[in-house]
Amino acid sequence: MSMKYRISRALEQLQTQSYLKDEGEALAADIIDCSLGVNPCGLTPTLTEGLYLETFKDISKYPDHPYTADRQKICEYFSDLVTLSPAQISMQTGSMSALCTINHIFLEENTRVLVPEPCFSSYVTHARACGAAIDAVPLLEEERFAFNAERFIAALHPSQRLAYLDNPNNPTGQFIELTVLRRILAAAGEKDIVVIVDEAYGDFLDKSCSAVSLLPEFDNLLVVRTFSKAFGLGGLRAGYIVMPEEMVPVINTYPGEMNLNSVASKLVPHVLAHPEFLTESRNLIRANKHKLIQALRHIHVSATADEVPVAVYYTTEDIDLGGLFFKHGIRVESGPDFAGLTKRHLRLRVPRHMTELLQRLALIEAELN
Repeated sequence: MSMKYRISRALEQLQTQSYLKDEGEALAADIIDCSLGVNPCGLTPTLTEGLYLETFKDISKYPDHPYTADRQKICEYFSDLVTLSPAQISMQTGSMSALCTINHIFLEENTRVLVPEPCFSSYVTHARACGAAIDAVPLLEEERFAFNAERFIAALHPSQRLAYLDNPNNPTGQFIELTVLRRILAAAGEKDIVVIVDEAYGDFLDKSCSAVSLLPEFDNLLVVRTFSKAFGLGGLRAGYIVMPEEMVPVINTYPGEMNLNSVASKLVPHVLAHPEFLTESRNLIRANKHKLIQALRHIHVSATADEVPVAVYYTTEDIDLGGLFFKHGIRVESGPDFAGLTKRHLRLRVPRHMTELLQRLALIEAELN
């Protein structure tokens, strides 16, 4: 007689959606990887192999929980925008860990979350895994998937415990201005809704664009950030939550034990001390994204910020656009991996070097003609 595994009812019914998948054998050597949203410039050259090797002696040790030095450095990093205390920083294993922590605190069966569609699909999957239902506000193709604040505010309802905004949006790469976020936060606060602003791609923009600067104004704001994208530490899984003082005891109801590994804890202060790398990265991304968009003839692009390396590209033809790109040796994220998108859509992250990509894009455009 076989064992009956009594798992969560939410998981029994869960339909997962994620662009992380097992692709089987290794990719061809000449593939141009434009899939995951990493920094095409890599990481700051000041973080040398020698500095990394210095952390070898810490591998056998537990991390320096509660990460006082890391949290203090984050406070210093934002000190020209806002005064924060280390208590307002919660270190996490990347931004996904931060989002999961928030969901575990606020969500259970028969709760609701408001999201734009498309957005970061793994967040939506995890919210459903916690038992929540999703209320989605579609970003419309005829509007180039531009975010509409009025529609989002109108969709806020007291039945929702959380409202989620990835800013910049993943997959479109567009940015919501702080003035708009203020309106959303005020409207959500009137309905006792906590707003998550997921700034996983936030460091591709100037620091002054961060919702962290709004924390003194709103007690219903949680900002999630990561070192995996613009700072180039994706392999170390380091992220954090920034919260208003009123939220500190709430987030501490779900205490994480040593979320940040010892290697990441040693290197986070170093990359924070070298923000000039972010400026260099933005300049290259802006130039490369402009070249890519200028080369388009039969492919359209979503509303998107110049400095953010990802955007949604799409065609009006009923074809598998991601499959066509892969046929020409360009690896992207498929549209169906995001709710609200189809096989006619894809997410592409600009690479560091553009010559070969533009040559292959010309072949794709010719085939679409």
